[in-house]
Amino acid sequence: MVFGIIAMIVEGISWIVWGYVAGKAPRRNLNMGVIVAACAVMAMAICLGAGGVFYLLDCQGVALHKALYPILPAPNSGSLIIMGFVLLGGIFNFAQLQFMSRAMKYGPNGIIWSIVQAGFIVPFALGIICFGEKMSWIFAVAIALVIAALVMFAVTSDNSSKGNWLMFALFSFFSTCLCQSMQYIPSNLAAADDVSSLWRTFGFFVGLLLGFIIASVCSRAMRGDAATMFKNKYTWGYALLIDIVVIFTSVCFMYPGLDALADSKIGAIATQLMTASGIISFELYTVLVLKEKRKPLQVFALLLCLASVAVVCFI
Repeated sequence: MVFGIIAMIVEGISWIVWGYVAGKAPRRNLNMGVIVAACAVMAMAICLGAGGVFYLLDCQGVALHKALYPILPAPNSGSLIIMGFVLLGGIFNFAQLQFMSRAMKYGPNGIIWSIVQAGFIVPFALGIICFGEKMSWIFAVAIALVIAALVMFAVTSDNSSKGNWLMFALFSFFSTCLCQSMQYIPSNLAAADDVSSLWRTFGFFVGLLLGFIIASVCSRAMRGDAATMFKNKYTWGYALLIDIVVIFTSVCFMYPGLDALADSKIGAIATQLMTASGIISFELYTVLVLKEKRKPLQVFALLLCLASVAVVCFI
């Protein structure tokens, strides 16, 4: 259980890399969707290569970390179901990024960001309703603190509106709900033991690439950007940076952590921990590194996020 809590916090902190690249890409006139696609292509190759190396090492009798077993997914329907869930998670994650970008182009960024982040509520509810986890006072307080923080960030941000943004914000919210649910559900299934964290990571990136392909079919602009930006060295540089962080944290922390929390019957709190940790780490990054200023209520919102993580330690 302790490992699971720490793993979710580490995973949330790692989300800084997405925020960093999302902030840098527009300055170089790069399409974030194309960067994500490049990221997926490289990550799939890395995961396949790593899987091959681990297989050869296992054949030589070398003992590997338990999170890497089974070396190959078990050949059964359960493994296909697990991979299907994480693949869908990747597709919805790509959709979430695209819809949020469209919404923020026209609407109040603070409110939109908070609407999207609130998507963690759905996997939390799934844990309580579908997987028999108890709604303890600790869960309730932790969730309430994060929601209060999101509301404060929303009302204290620059919320100028330039157009019809609500539809895209809601699409992004629903995509977040589905993405996080698809990532959370497999850890509650018996077949989770048949698919290692490496192959779940691979499946997630396959989903991201499929999301890009679907977007390219629907958007001429995406196809045009892909034709030019895949030749840009910064596209691949940013993609590699994301891969280094995301592959490591997914294989070593996120999926093993989700499994550990689900085994302890507190998996519902996982997305709250990741969300709160992500908010805290990115706020510290923007204040300490980017030297952005914060209003008193925003500082208080950050403290609420810290409190929500601290409360979980009482479980």
